[in-house]
Amino acid sequence: MIARTGLLRLRVGRASLHAEAIRHGAVAWAGESSYADVAELADAIARLAAEAPAGCRRLTVALERPPVQLRTLADLPSVKPRVLRALVAHQASRFFRRNGQALVTDAAWIEHGTARAVRAAAVEEPLVEAIAAGARAAGLVLETIAPADEEGRFALLPTSERARRERAGRRRRWRLVVAAVMAWVSAGALFVGRLAWERRAVERELAALEQPLAAVLAARRELRDAAATVRAVMAAERLRGRSLAALGAIAQALPDSAALTSLAWSDGSGVLSGAARHAAAVVAILDRAGAVSAPRLEGPVVREPFGGRDWERFTIAFGGKDHD
Repeated sequence: MIARTGLLRLRVGRASLHAEAIRHGAVAWAGESSYADVAELADAIARLAAEAPAGCRRLTVALERPPVQLRTLADLPSVKPRVLRALVAHQASRFFRRNGQALVTDAAWIEHGTARAVRAAAVEEPLVEAIAAGARAAGLVLETIAPADEEGRFALLPTSERARRERAGRRRRWRLVVAAVMAWVSAGALFVGRLAWERRAVERELAALEQPLAAVLAARRELRDAAATVRAVMAAERLRGRSLAALGAIAQALPDSAALTSLAWSDGSGVLSGAARHAAAVVAILDRAGAVSAPRLEGPVVREPFGGRDWERFTIAFGGKDHD
């Protein structure tokens, strides 16, 4: 049995066909046939393919001289291989016999002595079209058509086969593009889905942490309020101690002939009111005793008789800036 990927190698002469089935690199079967003209060539290929062992699905064709024409051309411009093939195809009638038929050509650069030359091949297009039709009729995959002994250099496929391969190539490229686009779309959809899933997970975590977070924030606010209350109480205690000390110092400094009726004190400054025989003397006594800082009379001194004596009602301000 020939492997499913077995190769059928066909050699085409002017009126004869020789076929070989290749298995594991060795010839496993051989057959021959003949044809009178191009119209019989396709049927002859189909008959040989039917006689070959099962499993041969690939076909390579080698063309003898004739029907293939080979030329070595000199003095052609040095151009790229693709341009060279187009140049030879465009001037095929200049290099090859046409015999009233369209030609399929190919060309390649070779080393010819010490210079570069062009090796060109041509075959009548109806003949290679018949070969391609025979391959299709036999269910074979036509891999290449080339001159015998120069298979690696030339490819003389008919126009229909080249167009079919170009269409197949375009379809493959489009399938690859579509597959790539679908892959990117799928990757994008997976990425968006993952983001949505992560967002929902984060929202669930935030919802679960909302109450504990609110409790922590409330506790922090209570701690701040308690700290502010403690600071206010401590400030009030300090102020109370200083105000009591100031009141004691004022009471000790006042003479027996003076009476204090009110005291307003705040952080070393304040106003005291009272009555004395001499208000100016009270200011002087407070200043000398250092009971308050910068004592000074505020407003006019009012004289009032009391107990048969004249008393001066006064208002003394202290602290702040000194007054002249």
